[in-house]
Amino acid sequence: MVEPGVKTILAGCMAVTFGPSAVETAALGDLAKRLGFGAVAAYTPELELPSERLVFYIVHALLPDAGKQRVLRGLRASEHQLRRYAPIICVVPKGPRHQIVPLVQMGFDEVLFLGDQLPDLRRRLTEQLCQDILYVRSERYFGPDRRRIELIDPQDPRRKPGGAFYKRMNVHRDPLTGISVSELA
Repeated sequence: MVEPGVKTILAGCMAVTFGPSAVETAALGDLAKRLGFGAVAAYTPELELPSERLVFYIVHALLPDAGKQRVLRGLRASEHQLRRYAPIICVVPKGPRHQIVPLVQMGFDEVLFLGDQLPDLRRRLTEQLCQDILYVRSERYFGPDRRRIELIDPQDPRRKPGGAFYKRMNVHRDPLTGISVSELA
């Protein structure tokens, strides 16, 4: 569980875990409990999600890319705002930090490394809450704005208004009030 005496905003949230096998899924569930989530469940098609509670979706990096993309696309296409704009987190067990780039480009809200300290992991998850996060919807992408890591030249027309079609929006997640979305001009 969470260290004694540590209260966390994550207690108001649920974590749903996805892994390539029961072992990795259970390990993510244990991590979510140690991070302080109020409820934790492994994903199954029969899993009933609470209609009012903010859910973090935690995906193991060893899930094949097609599986990760299926999770991302399925959630982002949901008719329920709490799912469509929910934080989707990828957890990488070990390895070089450059693994983060393709995962972020897929559309994960955050990528965590298991080798990091628990308070650092908790802080990074907490940063997904109670502040505006810029999201982008384009023809090929829907998720958090990740232009800072793209391998596109800053002068490329895709990075300027008038290039490819895109919408920008602020997403605000709060365990008490849910998710609010406002489109930007």
